[in-house]
Amino acid sequence: MRENTQNRSDMNRQQERSIANDYLKSLSTKVMRITLLKGGLIHKTFLVEAMNGESYVLQGMNTQVFKNPNLIVLNQQNIARFLAEKKYPKFSLELLSNAQQNYLLQDTKGQTWRMFKAITPSKSMEVLTHPKQAFEAAKALSEFHAFLREYPAEEIQASIPGFLDFKNRLTYYQHAKEAGIPYRKTQARSWMEKVTRYQSVLDDYFRIEPFLPIRVIHADPKLSNFLFDANGKKVLALIDWDTIMAGSILYDIGDMIRSFCQVGAEDSEHQTAFFQAEILKEILTGYVHGPMNDHLTDVERAHFLLGAKAVILIQGIRFLSDYLLGDLYYWVEDETHNLRRAKNQFKMLEELMDLE
Repeated sequence: MRENTQNRSDMNRQQERSIANDYLKSLSTKVMRITLLKGGLIHKTFLVEAMNGESYVLQGMNTQVFKNPNLIVLNQQNIARFLAEKKYPKFSLELLSNAQQNYLLQDTKGQTWRMFKAITPSKSMEVLTHPKQAFEAAKALSEFHAFLREYPAEEIQASIPGFLDFKNRLTYYQHAKEAGIPYRKTQARSWMEKVTRYQSVLDDYFRIEPFLPIRVIHADPKLSNFLFDANGKKVLALIDWDTIMAGSILYDIGDMIRSFCQVGAEDSEHQTAFFQAEILKEILTGYVHGPMNDHLTDVERAHFLLGAKAVILIQGIRFLSDYLLGDLYYWVEDETHNLRRAKNQFKMLEELMDLE
């Protein structure tokens, strides 16, 4: 059995090597080494070291989540071209095509692949090692927003339709309450009551939403999407542009606060604190020290924390909805996994609200 598994693994790696070589042929080089990169939740990602001394990233795209890969390529190319014209100082995404000018390739099993140049030397992090890294990341996000502020947001087509629609998330939650598994509704009753208790957060957000400018945003500014230099002090790039879409920058700032300020793992069970106020301060200070500060509206500037509260609450609602319906969307390791995730989001929200 072990031998058969190894043979299948070798065959798969050969297929990946073949795809990579198809891209590299246009650069007159070949694969020297290919290594699976761990940590990706959506795509299957490999580091490709080529004989020309350069490194590249090969990704097998998850077309269950991103159903239109061609749309993603179009968005990314247009954004990269615009940023280059504006002389954006950070590294941008550099997609490769094969000799036939195809940016997306398919293997014999129908898997869609893409390749782009790796940003080296650099490192990504899952956990902050110093609070000032949050300051630098927030400043980099501000810079990203500032350089894209003149890009026509209406030209961006959402890679995941409805991703930023909080009202739609609430509608889905109402469906989950009605159609959910009965015993799970019983187990989650106290947390469903939390949603009702904090409905005012979303009411406040919906009240200001019509006054928020629609801008080009990243929509996934988690820590691991910021590449730092070898010393972990300077941000070199904001990567993973798959979710770039039109929306409010309050979503980006809010989701950065949610992901950076969380104490421990998203699904941890035994912790007494959930929100890091020190990191929040670094994020807020870092963002306004960036160039986007000069272009914020008064409504945006006054509601950073409301955006964070709304994003945290909605993420908790998403986990809770999935729990009630039987874990249809998020990967789980046991049947209470999504409930633990939801609890931690609600506890984060409570600690954030206690700061005010």
